Formats: sequence, structure tokens, C-alpha cells
Amino acid sequence: MSQHTASRPALRSGPILWVAVGILAAAVVGLAFYKVWPTMHPEVAARAPLNPSCDLRKGPCSVWFPDGGEVALAISPRGIPVVQPLQVTVDLKRINARKVTVDFAGVDMDMGYNRVALQQVRPGRYTGNAMLPVCVRRRMRWEAKVLVQSPGGYLVGPFRFDTVRP
Repeated sequence: MSQHTASRPALRSGPILWVAVGILAAAVVGLAFYKVWPTMHPEVAARAPLNPSCDLRKGPCSVWFPDGGEVALAISPRGIPVVQPLQVTVDLKRINARKVTVDFAGVDMDMGYNRVALQQVRPGRYTGNAMLPVCVRRRMRWEAKVLVQSPGGYLVGPFRFDTVRP
């Protein structure tokens, strides 16, 4: 009796497999981008103008929307030190909020994603903790955008301030 072994075609990882893997990877990246885009770049319903007399290093500041709504931001400790825990407080007047976050961004330098979700402690008041990264520059210009998710879309309250490294 002779034994016969059937030969099977060998599976090879050829160019078709690599193309399929590439398409799958591109689809996963595309889906992630699609899901993250609204979080990174929310649709803005209204943006308050900057308050030129604001100095967050000395105390709370407010900005006003054309419809009369007000956003007040306070950051402590005073002086806003870098790489130290900060307490962030937002007070809203005449604004119905579903969610409040604060986005910290360097004005002249990209400092990465630095957004803090605040918790409601009572109607109209939201608090949370943040920390600003250290910069290679001694003085750094920042913009803190208070993002208020309201029934009509996002309201943006911008606040600018400087940090000074000791």
C-alpha cells in the first residue's frame, strides 16, 4: 500500500494581504477621527468677545454674550503657577448649560490637548482641577476657552492670561 499525501496550496502573505491590512488600518483611523472630531472642534453657536480689562492672575473675570448671558472664570491660586494643581471655577448667569469644560491653549505655541471637564456644584457654578504644563519660554501667553454646551450649541467664553516661570 502506498500512502499518498495530498498537497495543499501554501497560504502566502503576499501583497493582497498587506493591502487588506492597510485598508483595515485606514478604516479604523478614519472612524476614530470621525468620532473624535466633534469633541476636538465643537460647533460654536456664539462666541463672547475678549474682555480687555481681564487679569485672571489677580482674580475672576467675566465675558458677556450678545443675548445677555455671562460667563465668569476664576483660577486659583492667584498668579496661575505652571506645573501645580489649579482650581478652576466657572459661574454662569442667564445660560442654560448641559456641560461645561475649559480648554487651555497656548496663544503663540502649541501646548497640546489640555481640556478639563468641570462638575456642577450648584446651579450655575462648575468647578474642577487643572494643571498647566511648563513651557521653554519664561513667559507664556494662554487662552482659556470656557466651552458651555447649551441646548442651542456651544457657547465659547475666551479668557487670556500669562504665566511666568520662576
